[in-house]
Amino acid sequence: MQNLSFIGMEKGLLYETIITTKNGAEIPNAAPIGVTCKNETEIVLYIFEDTRTLKNIKSDGRFAVNLLKDPLAFALSTVGELSPDYFKRFNNDFYIKKTDAFFTAVVTKIREVQKNDNIGKSKLNIITADVEKIIIKNKNVEPLNRAIYAVIESLIYLSRIEMVDDKTAANYLERINEMSRVVSRVGGLEHKKAMAQILKRLKNNN
Repeated sequence: MQNLSFIGMEKGLLYETIITTKNGAEIPNAAPIGVTCKNETEIVLYIFEDTRTLKNIKSDGRFAVNLLKDPLAFALSTVGELSPDYFKRFNNDFYIKKTDAFFTAVVTKIREVQKNDNIGKSKLNIITADVEKIIIKNKNVEPLNRAIYAVIESLIYLSRIEMVDDKTAANYLERINEMSRVVSRVGGLEHKKAMAQILKRLKNNN
């Protein structure tokens, strides 16, 4: 039986995906949303109130998760809308044609919580769903996890930090610390080990 490990998703990690849903009129919608792999057959989403994605999920009880690296699809689904020709139907769901893989999911639980942070108060919906069907369209599918990019960006800053003036070096250090927070939040053990080596090197240089 196929499960999330077949498409490289690891338990406990958060992946950058595009969620596709549909409304009552069968019109598809897409939105970039982080998906946490709870285990091999369950995922968790965190979605703020008053979004079309949340409304569609609550109404339909299902959605599709697209794993892809198309920057334009991410951009358009964030700042605008994907045109109808981006989508293709699969049984009861829509997916993005250019996706490397996608899977359909059925909602099992929705829990509302009040979130207080530096942005202010907001209502967050924690959605748990079972993976229903996995479709692999590109055998080299690789789900996006921000931690690896944070490590690479930190390494770039690290390699240049001794070549620049103090003001620029301070800015690089601030960026590395921010990347370290990203790795702590969404990365796995190997990402965290890599970041620890970077921070160790910075400490030894000081």
